[in-house]
Amino acid sequence: MKKLLALWGCCLSLATAAQQLPVLCYHNITTPGQHQNDLLHVDSRQFEQQLKTLADSGYHTILPDEMVALLQQHKPFPARAVMITFDDSHDVHYSIAAPLLQRYHFKGVFFVMTVTLNKPHYLSSANIKALSDEGHTVASHTWDHPRPDGYQDWDKELLLPRRQLEKITGRPVWYIAYPFGAYNDSIIAHVKQAGYKAAFQLNRRPEASNELYTLRRMLVDGRWSGTQLLREISRYVTP
Repeated sequence: MKKLLALWGCCLSLATAAQQLPVLCYHNITTPGQHQNDLLHVDSRQFEQQLKTLADSGYHTILPDEMVALLQQHKPFPARAVMITFDDSHDVHYSIAAPLLQRYHFKGVFFVMTVTLNKPHYLSSANIKALSDEGHTVASHTWDHPRPDGYQDWDKELLLPRRQLEKITGRPVWYIAYPFGAYNDSIIAHVKQAGYKAAFQLNRRPEASNELYTLRRMLVDGRWSGTQLLREISRYVTP
């Protein structure tokens, strides 16, 4: 029996380390015909089709607080759970994406780079406050989206955005997404020191020794139909 329990515990540890939760990453949500759909652009019709397919297939969203709690407790994720995230603070995340999320009873995670606050075509403080009040998660995407070798002022890149967003929302900001999905040991150490509970990257499997600070996301291709998105999710969660 002890051997069976040990084997079960090992399998559970491997399952959580593989992060069996699809975390979708979007950037630009465009109006139809504005831009060709690709890895960084999806028009509103295609985006809605993807959301509708998820909803029709029984998917529901969870947010980082629940995800991190389950990982820390070594518990499985709920069946057909998905996280939907948005990078780079575009104003269309509020004007286009958020209403579509609401239509399908989904909540999202909005990673905000605060250098763009209140600038044309980017999220305003009022937008960010409204997203938070509507039950979405507002999180950090650093101050000005530096490359891995571009972090010159750690307080400016990591602490200042937290303080700005917390002041706007009135809620703690515990999560961050690495610009370009890129990170290294030094960045992870500073993110921990800045008080973040978890950090998200792109595409690579989480590191067993730093799972909460290397949570992976998948870039959603704007050319994918809803059915293809489901196929990609299936591949993504297969160890």
